[in-house]
Amino acid sequence: MRSLPSARRAGGRALRALGALTRDGRARVEPRALRALGVGVGAGVYDDRPDAVTLRRLLRMRARNLTSREPIVGDASVVVVMTTVASRIAFVWAAIESIGAGSVRPARIILWLDDPTLDVLPRSLTRLQARGLEVQHVAPGLGVHTKWRPHVLSERAHRLPMATSDDDQLYPADWLEQLLHAGAKHPDAVVAHRAHEIRCIGDAVGPYLSWPPATSTRPSFAHFGTSVSGQLLPAALLDALRDGGDGFLDRTPHQDDVWLHASAVAHGFRTAQVTPVSQNFPFVPGTQTAGLYVGNVFGDGNDLAVAAALEESQLERIRADAAELCGDGSL
Repeated sequence: MRSLPSARRAGGRALRALGALTRDGRARVEPRALRALGVGVGAGVYDDRPDAVTLRRLLRMRARNLTSREPIVGDASVVVVMTTVASRIAFVWAAIESIGAGSVRPARIILWLDDPTLDVLPRSLTRLQARGLEVQHVAPGLGVHTKWRPHVLSERAHRLPMATSDDDQLYPADWLEQLLHAGAKHPDAVVAHRAHEIRCIGDAVGPYLSWPPATSTRPSFAHFGTSVSGQLLPAALLDALRDGGDGFLDRTPHQDDVWLHASAVAHGFRTAQVTPVSQNFPFVPGTQTAGLYVGNVFGDGNDLAVAAALEESQLERIRADAAELCGDGSL
């Protein structure tokens, strides 16, 4: 483990990152200062430059990662899963630390890796392993589905729900607590911090970009949860996903949320948003320079995946609930 004086030196460099702010409230931070914080540099389609509040939080998290021996797991009855790729492996510690510093801590946090080049981990992750992080390597080929598929295959009968998380998010302290609270209110539903309302055009599902943010906490087949802000899946759904085969490899190879939603609808699980307001959390700096979201959201990736994943029986359930959400369910 890194010595405390070294950690203090890194913290001093990071403190100097909290200098001048631009007029729009974003911090002008030297790249070397961000690197001292253990995160990246640069912004892509989404602006991931940290503001002063996020920088101060990153500083605290960096110090904790360098020096703390406090467990990041606890007694909350849930398993948190995540995956990452080579371009983000050096920064994923921040997302994990944000979960481990939460008001409740999960029974397990598992980072699933399907890239054989990642057999040697950065020290930021080996330090987290000493505090309870599980790093599991699987055969390549699952892509984004590495986040959830190996875990649902790992047990014959799941007892604990699964919370999905993303490697580019800084989750708030009550992130998991709120998911579990909403899950207790809706035990037979998927709950998500961020969901869209699926809109229909006649009998067909409308384009993904036409789906507005959800404005209700009521469970609905027409609520589409996104894992970027976190979803909680009941144990019974995990068993159904385990037995549902690997059709996602052909039908939704880059759209894990589409497959999870289609499977939930097929097995009778509606989705409820945690609060009436859809939640977006700060990015880990330097993670938005590339990503599948460009093709999925701004291209036609999500629309093609939705068309491939939803069968008529699922569409009937979505149309019925969409009609309740927005009158006749159409645009």
